[in-house]
Amino acid sequence: MQSLFRLFALAAATFPLLPCAAPLSAAVVGQVVPGKWIVTLRPDADVATVASHFVKVREIRGRNVGGAQPESGDIERQYGFGSFKGYAGSFDKAMIEELRSLPEVLRVEEDTVMTTFDFVTQSNTENWGLAAISSRKKDATDYVYDSTAGHGTYNYAVDTGVRITHEEFEGTRATWGYNVVNDKNTDNAGHGTHVAGIMAGKTYGVAKKATVVAVKIFEGNSGQMSVVLDGFNWAVRDIVAKNRTSTAVINMSLGGAASATWDAAITAAWAQGVLAVVAAGNENRDASLVSPARSPEVLCVGNLQRDDTRYGGVSGSNFGPAVDLFAPGTGIVSSYRTSDGAIQMLSGTSMAAPHVAGLVSYLRGLEGPMSAERAKARVLGLATPGRVADARGSADLVAFNGAGE
Repeated sequence: MQSLFRLFALAAATFPLLPCAAPLSAAVVGQVVPGKWIVTLRPDADVATVASHFVKVREIRGRNVGGAQPESGDIERQYGFGSFKGYAGSFDKAMIEELRSLPEVLRVEEDTVMTTFDFVTQSNTENWGLAAISSRKKDATDYVYDSTAGHGTYNYAVDTGVRITHEEFEGTRATWGYNVVNDKNTDNAGHGTHVAGIMAGKTYGVAKKATVVAVKIFEGNSGQMSVVLDGFNWAVRDIVAKNRTSTAVINMSLGGAASATWDAAITAAWAQGVLAVVAAGNENRDASLVSPARSPEVLCVGNLQRDDTRYGGVSGSNFGPAVDLFAPGTGIVSSYRTSDGAIQMLSGTSMAAPHVAGLVSYLRGLEGPMSAERAKARVLGLATPGRVADARGSADLVAFNGAGE
């Protein structure tokens, strides 16, 4: 795969990478981004095949640019880990039709909008999520946990960035990993800092001694699927390269339209030993219509309210067989972007997912490094059954850390 990535780098030199797009305004989940496409190559494409493919792309581009927009035919991003190989860029319809016909091309998808999954913002200092995951009964008030608290583990936050100087991360437990969007290593939306605080904050975090790695894929609260894939691609490669598959988890509190490309990416990451925890989504619909939530290898998390009811209504938690378990997601207090001591209350499946990602790290810190498969099974095996009202076909399980009663 290293040699394949060198070929992708060569392609980037031939097709200069374009500047990152500005955040999408009035974004709608699943909305097509005009002129933008994601091309996935077949898993068995070897180095020679990939090299030959980019020669063909150059030839097709030369024939089709003609009167098209100057940037048409430009490759903007490349992906490559395990069996997942591909690229994204700006292509006109004539070029896309030729690319579809190439035998080494597995799939061509239009680029679409993905967004974060939070919806309520309200200043408050009350916190209940931690207590809820350390008790098998509702209305618990104390967080019971082992002092190992995720020590030696890593939580990759593929999100809006993280305010790594926030006091919740104690100066050393949050670091920048990769910024797909721009050169501003800051969280200008707040979502990523909040999510990171739930996973690993000293006050509001599940795994209070874990390390957060910030992977910025949104400048605001939405962006292109191709950009999110770029961040995920980096996180998977970093985890594998640093031998962290048994100590690291990726959290993605975001989603978009159902996508076969996302299915392939998640499967390839899983095959390399990387576990992803994802939000089910806030459209009050079947989670099988949302990616990456629908991918069977992820831990897909729904939004539980304080009364053990699935959050419903217009912004209700998605449901159905794709949802593996529920975690606290309504009225959750955590760190925020506006200062090193700022906190905020947010709600949504975006807040439920990091409770589970933090739990993965907590269990690994307590019980020792474990594979993605074992960690997923452990989380589901510990979960409390029979608590969720209105589960709507989802697994009736609530995340539990095993420490309380």
